[in-house]
Amino acid sequence: MQQPRMIPLLELGERLIYWLVASLLVIGALVYLGYTVVRVCEAYLHSGFTVGTLELLNGSLLALMLAQIVYTTINFLETGLLHIEPVLIVGIIAAVRRILVMTATLSAQEKTLPAVEFNQSMVELGVLGGVTLALAVAIFLLRKQRKASE
Repeated sequence: MQQPRMIPLLELGERLIYWLVASLLVIGALVYLGYTVVRVCEAYLHSGFTVGTLELLNGSLLALMLAQIVYTTINFLETGLLHIEPVLIVGIIAAVRRILVMTATLSAQEKTLPAVEFNQSMVELGVLGGVTLALAVAIFLLRKQRKASE
């Protein structure tokens, strides 16, 4: 059976979209890194070490997530296959980023949180810890399966 003439054109369009998205993500990540450097310097100068370090963690990990998404996109363009492991890594980075920022923010607060807010924060930290563990187990199982099939 012969392919319709539109399929190669649509595939080319799909690849073009992936390349454009990857390019925009690279540009966005570089711009965001520059923005992070400025914010970190301002925070260290005006707000102190804790706030500056929070900005550094938050900005760096977000840029790392963008870089991992670009890697996944490029890998898809090269192989035509979507590998799930880089996506899981982005999930781990996102969860760890939120955990670090949240715990640092909670510890830097000068006033005591009301019990309801504290409980909500603890539940969120627990859920994020569970998500991180589940994603790590998924990566472990993927790698184990890959080794077994080789």
